[in-house]
Amino acid sequence: MSSIASLVSVQVERNGDQSAFLGIEKEVSVVLATGKCARQSTISKRTIRYPPLQFKCPYLTIFKVSTKMTNSNYKNEQIKRQFFEHLKGAGGFADDSIDKFAEAVYQWQIFSGDEDFATFTKEKASKFCDWLKTRGAKTKSGNLSLATQYNYLRRVKKFFNWLADQPNYRKTIKKTDTDFLRLSNKDARIATSGTTKRIPTFDEVKKIIESIEVENEIDMRDRAILSFSLISGMRISAIATLRIKNFDRESELIDQNPGDGVQTKNSKKILTTFFPIGWGEPKRYFLEWYDHQLARGARPDEPIFPSTLKGFSEKSYSKTLVSKEFWSNAGGARKIFEKRCINAGVPYFHPHSFRHLIVAIMSQTRLTEEEKKAVSLNLGHDNVGTTFGSYGYGGMSPLDAVNIVKKITTTSDEEGISISPEEKSALLKLLKRL
Repeated sequence: MSSIASLVSVQVERNGDQSAFLGIEKEVSVVLATGKCARQSTISKRTIRYPPLQFKCPYLTIFKVSTKMTNSNYKNEQIKRQFFEHLKGAGGFADDSIDKFAEAVYQWQIFSGDEDFATFTKEKASKFCDWLKTRGAKTKSGNLSLATQYNYLRRVKKFFNWLADQPNYRKTIKKTDTDFLRLSNKDARIATSGTTKRIPTFDEVKKIIESIEVENEIDMRDRAILSFSLISGMRISAIATLRIKNFDRESELIDQNPGDGVQTKNSKKILTTFFPIGWGEPKRYFLEWYDHQLARGARPDEPIFPSTLKGFSEKSYSKTLVSKEFWSNAGGARKIFEKRCINAGVPYFHPHSFRHLIVAIMSQTRLTEEEKKAVSLNLGHDNVGTTFGSYGYGGMSPLDAVNIVKKITTTSDEEGISISPEEKSALLKLLKRL
C-alpha cells in the first residue's frame, strides 16, 4: 500500500511530506481510497490488522482513529470522487485547483465528524463558518486568515451546490441553505482586498543581477534566470520547465507550449518576447547562457535552466556545475531568487514580483490602447484589465492618484499626461476613497 489519499474511518490531515503510523492491536474495518490523490482514488472496503501499519503518503498524517466503519464514510468518498471528476471534466479545472477543493471539502468533514453530506443544513453551514474562525492554524495569530476562510467557504459552497443537483441529494439539500456558507460583508471585503504587496524597484533588481560575480556555471545560470525573469515577465513555473527548443534565438520568441511540458497557468499556450526595459544587460546575460547551453551540447528537449548537478549522495550538490535535468518543481528556481537577494543585501522578492515590476515599468510609459493589449497578451493575459488592474494601476495608492491627477491637463499642452477613459475611471474610484 504505497499511497493512500483518504482513509474514510481514519481521519487524516495534510502535514507535509511525512509518514503516518497506526498502532492498534485489533482488526479494524476501514474504507480506503487508494491512489496518488483523492481525485484519482479507488474505493474499497477492507479489514486490516494492526499494529503496525505504515502509510507512506506525501499528503496525509493520521491524527484520529475511528474503529467503526459507517456507510456514510463510504458514501461520502464516492460522491467526492464524482465531484472531483466533474471539476476536471466539465469544469476544466487543473489538478492543483482540484486539490484545493479537496482540501476545502475535507475541512467540512473534520468539522462534521464525517457525517453524511446529505445532512447538510443552513444551521450546520453557519456553525461551520464559526468553526473556521476558531480553528487552529500555524499562523502568527494561531487562526486561519480571512482569505483562507473565504476560499474554504466558496469551495465548500460550490461542492454543496453541485451536490444539491445530484439524484440522491436533491430532496435533502436546499441550494438556498448554501448561501449561509459565507463571511460577513466586512470580513469578505478584507479577505478579497489582498495585502499590500511590495515589488522591487528597478534599481533593486539591477543591484541583485549585477551583484552576481560569475565564477562558474551556477553563477552564470543564476544571473541568466534572474535576467530572463525580468525581461520576459514569465511565471517561474514556466521558466523552470522551458526547453531549449522553446526559444528561437533569431526572432527572440519564447514559445510557452504546454504540449512541450511548459507549465503555464491553466495550461495555456503563450507566445512571448522580451520587454524593452531600457537596460540591455539582462538580455545579453541570458543569450550568453543560452549559447553556453548549446555549446555544451544541450539537446532541444533539455531545459534552458537546468537544476544543480547532484553530488555523490542524494542530499549533496555541486557548488559549480549544473546538470542536464529539470528541477523536480519550481521550488529550486525560487531558491535562486532568495539566495541572490540575500547576497545582494536586498530584501527577498519572490519571482512573481518581477512580473509586477514589468507592468509597473510599462505603466509609466505612454502606451496606446493597442500597445496595452500587446503587453497584456505578452504576459499571458486575455484581459487588459487584469494586467493594468491587478498588476498595474490596481496597486496605485491614493497619494499616487492625487499626484497624477495634478499633472493631468485638459488642454492640448504636450507636457500634460494623456490617459485613457479606463485610467480616468480608476483614478476617480481611488479619489472617492480619500
